[in-house]
Amino acid sequence: MTIATETCEDLAIDAHRLWSDLMALADIGADSVGGVTRPALSPADRQARQFLVDRMRTAGLDVRIDAALNVIGTSATSHPVTQQRAIIGSHLDTVPGGGRFDGALGVICGLECARTLREHGVALPWNLEVISFCDEEGAHHAGTFGSRAMIGSLRSDEIHQEGEQGRPSFVRHLQQAGGDPAGIAGARRSADEFAFFLEVHIEQGRVLEAEAVDIGAVTAIAGIERVEVTVFGEAAHAGTTPMSMRQDALVAAAPLFTLLPQWAAEQNPEMVATIGRVALSPGAVNVVPGQCRFIVELRSRDAEDMRAVLERLEGHAAGTTGWRIEPVYRKPPAALSPRIQDSIQQAARQEGLSVRSLPSGAGHDAASFAPHVPSGMIFVPCRNGISHRPEESITRQQAANGCQVLLRTLLLLAQKARP
Repeated sequence: MTIATETCEDLAIDAHRLWSDLMALADIGADSVGGVTRPALSPADRQARQFLVDRMRTAGLDVRIDAALNVIGTSATSHPVTQQRAIIGSHLDTVPGGGRFDGALGVICGLECARTLREHGVALPWNLEVISFCDEEGAHHAGTFGSRAMIGSLRSDEIHQEGEQGRPSFVRHLQQAGGDPAGIAGARRSADEFAFFLEVHIEQGRVLEAEAVDIGAVTAIAGIERVEVTVFGEAAHAGTTPMSMRQDALVAAAPLFTLLPQWAAEQNPEMVATIGRVALSPGAVNVVPGQCRFIVELRSRDAEDMRAVLERLEGHAAGTTGWRIEPVYRKPPAALSPRIQDSIQQAARQEGLSVRSLPSGAGHDAASFAPHVPSGMIFVPCRNGISHRPEESITRQQAANGCQVLLRTLLLLAQKARP
């Protein structure tokens, strides 16, 4: 027997089961200080993906792993109104020493919604896919690998590029795991296959907690621009070279370290600019730096904001000597579907939860789909806005709230999709 979505006002997820799965998953790759280290394609990541496959099969989902190593669990409807698929997705991989909920919450919430719908015989107008995307965090080069491979925005050369800290390229790692790099293009699917994309995630910021709001309906995901700046000077003996005769590359670069945040604030108070890594050469305590190399990262919901700050950076470099600026990475901003935002807000209110709109400064798999498929994100608060650290934390109730709003959003979208 199937039940129409219109009669599901009291349908509820199993909060205990949701939390139990999250805690069991957190044990995979757990470290001694409460963090989780589960980089993509690592032994811990492979164990986590097998954990998900087992849970999906137990729940009655049809499971497959595509050529980009995305794990896809499908809950089929007997007589779908449309052949399009609704997707709930996120990721299981973590940064080194990361937290228990970043990415994992979205995957397990998707699984719990699929289980709840199947157990209660609720028929959706489309088949539902729960997906764990491979390498969202960028263990191999740029991140959001699996979702971009699926939607067709992955550059062909990326699978050969190495990530940071000497990590192997995706191709090399895949070969070591016995996979077939030549088949990665087979993961691509047409955007026409998908009705919409939904993702639940911790906010990774402090807005919801500071305002005591239960749920965030995400409006847009910030774009990212990264450039590598190299400033050339002249290495010299630190003890014998007078200050007036030095060409210190670090001193030449230093004014930019304070100018950059000023430029960003002047352009848009919501924009952020970061220099998170600086390398000096030769890098000895008794040698004047002959070269200073650093990465400038800009993030904004408006591509024009980032372009304007980059132009100021280029103008600053042009006014001096010995500067080189090279593009490293670009990901455009992604606006999320107003229709889905409205459904998330309505779902939260129906569940008796407070809700507000807000943007995301962090990148997500939803950003891969948003330019091609109607997409939405549901944020839940995290303690002190901490993420990518062992202290990353949410409560059992916050996890349940996010999952319940996801379920209610699915049901609202299903009602609107029926003829």
